[in-house]
Amino acid sequence: MAQRYIHFDVEELARVGAAAVGAKSCLNIKKYPDGMYSKAFLLTMDNDMQAVAKIPNPNAGLPHLTTSSEVRSVCKTPVPKVYSWNSRPNSVGAEYIIMEKVPGVPLDSVWPNMEIGDRLAVVKNIARYQEAWMSVSFNHFGGLYFAQDLDGFRHQSMSYEKGGVTLLDGRFAIGPSTARENVDNGRSTIQFDCGPWSTVVEYLTAIGRREIACVKALPNLPKSPIALYGPGTYQPTRARKLKALESYLTMIKYLCPVDQSITSSCLWHSDLHVENIFVDSKSPTEIVGIIDWQSTELAPLFNHARQPHLLDYDGPQLHNLKRPSLPENLPRLDIEAQREAKALYYKQALCSLYRTFVYKTNPRLYRVLEYRESPSFDLLLLARNLLIDGEATYLARIVELEGTWTDLPGVATSEGKDHQYPFSFSNEEKAEIERDLNGSSLGMQAMQSIKDSLGDLFPEKGIVRPEQYEKAKDALCQAKEFIIREFARNQNEEKAWEEEWPFSS
Repeated sequence: MAQRYIHFDVEELARVGAAAVGAKSCLNIKKYPDGMYSKAFLLTMDNDMQAVAKIPNPNAGLPHLTTSSEVRSVCKTPVPKVYSWNSRPNSVGAEYIIMEKVPGVPLDSVWPNMEIGDRLAVVKNIARYQEAWMSVSFNHFGGLYFAQDLDGFRHQSMSYEKGGVTLLDGRFAIGPSTARENVDNGRSTIQFDCGPWSTVVEYLTAIGRREIACVKALPNLPKSPIALYGPGTYQPTRARKLKALESYLTMIKYLCPVDQSITSSCLWHSDLHVENIFVDSKSPTEIVGIIDWQSTELAPLFNHARQPHLLDYDGPQLHNLKRPSLPENLPRLDIEAQREAKALYYKQALCSLYRTFVYKTNPRLYRVLEYRESPSFDLLLLARNLLIDGEATYLARIVELEGTWTDLPGVATSEGKDHQYPFSFSNEEKAEIERDLNGSSLGMQAMQSIKDSLGDLFPEKGIVRPEQYEKAKDALCQAKEFIIREFARNQNEEKAWEEEWPFSS
């Protein structure tokens, strides 16, 4: 709760908001529902203008840098116009941004009732914006800022390439990354290299060094959000995490794609949910605004270019250009099962249509999507959060790599063909890694069973609706008692589970 509490002067925020849009006064302030990382208010002025005021929470990221990094111009993308911002000590008492109220309506208000043809039209428009983001490649990796905001911080002058021409823009500079992974789970309290970086290998190496620094320095390891760990399942240790991270650092040069067109530094909106996209109320296939660029970084294209989150679904995933199909026994299923099968089919179909469209119109992005489905990318992705979870799986995959070593990008090339598998595990070590993997899997199954039993009461990202708090608290208490009965064999293990339980009361 403290991570989302911020003290500031509301009346002063209203005053600076009015001044930012040329109004004499602000007549009304409406609070939007709280976000995870910021508070937002709709300001209505005496000249009928409206603006949105945004205040970052303490958990939004590094003070000053997060706000400055969000004030940006994005190529050919309808983003809210920024009227004013201040990320230094000021009269409001907090960092703030005063920005345009995005026209239109949130996509989530019309998406559920859209026909698949209209949904596809929206998705195609998103893909065109993605192509525009890819059209600009930057000279470094890190965060994009106004140059004036980086006094006292390590930074590089910004140049970028567009249409084969290299351009300089002195208004901007590339400084420390404000990606969420550099902030969350206590990382913001630890010193490590936040950039900027000159090469993709430097960028990826910094991720491993960051996780190592945090594993060593944090007083307590963060609890996994995806598994229940304790006696009887799996118990993380700093030593296992560090072993996995050292393996990652060894593997970077073999895992990184050799196709330089997908390793270039690009700006990307990596959170394209229906809540962050605004469409015209009368023509809902037309995108009029994309919001929430907070913590966006300049990263290797393959690192954050993905299909829009609004296409994600639960169920079997389609790969490459595979088309979905309905079950052959569909007519024999009951009505509810038929409904579920058709719903899955339409979600898979939309995802397949997006990939086909990208394949035909943006081959470079399609190559990114292909790489992101590879075992190599899985190992890069998993390493980003080894502070929190995944070391058991990571080490198991490192062991398995010996059999597919020559398939890795950095080994399959003529320059890499002489590189040998760089690890050696004894039979005892392999057996221990397998036990850890099985225990970790058991912990994930236990967490999933809790999610399934609690349903809407489960505290996703640690949050429940206020009216459900007491019910969720009681349900989690019962779940804890069940887990202790299931896995604890003595009083010491019961105590360990009490200490390791990830849900606070």
